Amino acid sequence: MTASDITGAMNWDRVRSRHPELVDRLDAGLHIGDDLAQATISEMVELPDFGWREMTRILDDPLRRLDEAPPALRALLDAAATPPPWFDEAVAEAGGRAWWKFGTLQSSTLYQSLIYGYQARGFVRPLVATGQLADHTYDRVLSTGRWVALATAPGQMAPGSPGWSQTLKIRLIHATVRHSLLTDEDWNVADWGVPINQTYSALTIGGGFLALPMTVVGDLGIQYSSAEREAIAHLWRWIGWVIGVDDALLPKNFAAAQQLFDIGAQFELEPDESSRTLTRALLREGYRIELPLVPDPVTAIVNVMLRPMLSMSFSAISTRWVEKPAAGKMGLRRSPLHHLVDVARPAVRLREVVRAIGLLGNESQVVNREMRTVMRGLGMNAAEIDKIKTVA
Repeated sequence: MTASDITGAMNWDRVRSRHPELVDRLDAGLHIGDDLAQATISEMVELPDFGWREMTRILDDPLRRLDEAPPALRALLDAAATPPPWFDEAVAEAGGRAWWKFGTLQSSTLYQSLIYGYQARGFVRPLVATGQLADHTYDRVLSTGRWVALATAPGQMAPGSPGWSQTLKIRLIHATVRHSLLTDEDWNVADWGVPINQTYSALTIGGGFLALPMTVVGDLGIQYSSAEREAIAHLWRWIGWVIGVDDALLPKNFAAAQQLFDIGAQFELEPDESSRTLTRALLREGYRIELPLVPDPVTAIVNVMLRPMLSMSFSAISTRWVEKPAAGKMGLRRSPLHHLVDVARPAVRLREVVRAIGLLGNESQVVNREMRTVMRGLGMNAAEIDKIKTVA
C-alpha cells in the first residue's frame, strides 16, 4: 500500500512534490517501529519470572537496579542513558525553565495535543484495535499530563531522573501495544503500516507536543524569545530521542519543528468515526473541576452541571487550531465561544507584565510554583512532587 492508502491523506504525493526529502522520510517511517524497545518486550514475554512489575521496578530506580536488568532491557537503558553528540544538558534545562514560566498555560494545551493526534486514523487505529477507544479517558489525560510535566520539568530528563524514567515507560508501553498488535492476525501491516510507527511518533513529538502548544500559547498572548524557543525545541528533541523517535525524523530546531507541523497540516486527512468518538470522549470526560474542601458528591454534581457548557467551549476553542475540514469531521463546532481566547489574552499579557517586573517573584520561584500547581492539579501526591528537583 502507498502512504496515501495507509494514512488516508489522498494528497500525499502532492505534498511530497513540495517537500520531497522530508515527506520521503515520513513515508519510510510508516513501516518502522522501535527495534530496541521491541527486543525488550520480546525478552520480557519469553522470560518466565520477569514481567511488567519487575521491569517497572528497574525503571523506577535504574541507576541502582541496572544489574537486575536482563540483556535487552539493559541495552535499551544503556542506549537511552548515552546522549547523542548534539545533546546539551544546559540547553535542555533552559528549555524546561522557559516552558514552566507559563506552566499552567502550557498544561492547558494538552487537550489540543491529543486532538491533534486524533485527526489521523493511523494514530487512532491502535486504540481501536486494543479496545481502548473511549474507555478511561480522564485517566489517559492525567497519565499523559503527568508524563509531560515530569519530562519538561528542568533537569528531570537526565538519565535516571523521574522524567527520563517515565519517558522510557511510555516507550515500552508503546512497544507492548505494538508487540500485541503485530502478533494479532487482525493487524494488517501492509494496509496500515507498523502500529505506533516512527512517522506518527515524530509528528506527535514535533507537532503535537512542541509546535502546536507554542502556537496555542502564542495565540493566548505569550511571547518567547528566540533563545527560549530553541531551548524548548532542544528539550523536546531530547525527549523524542529517549522515547525512541529516529534522529533523522526529529526536528533539529524550532524552525524544523514548525516546518514539520506545517507539512503535517497540509495532508488532507480523513478523520473517521473513531476520531469523532475519541474527540467526543475527550470533550465530555477529559477533565474534572476539583473543589477543595467541598464534599465529593457536591463536586460531582457541579461537574455534571457545568459539563455541557465546558464541552461546548472546548469544542469551539479547539477550532482555532484544527483545519476547518478536519474539525467538522471530528465533531468540533465553531461558535462565538471561540473568542474566549481573545477575551483571555489581555489577562495573560497582564500576568506576563507582572511576572516580568518581578511581582510574582524571581524566575526560579515562578517556575517552582507553576510546577507544583500543575502537578497537584494532575493528582500527583506530595511525595511524588517532592522528588522533583527544585529549580535554584
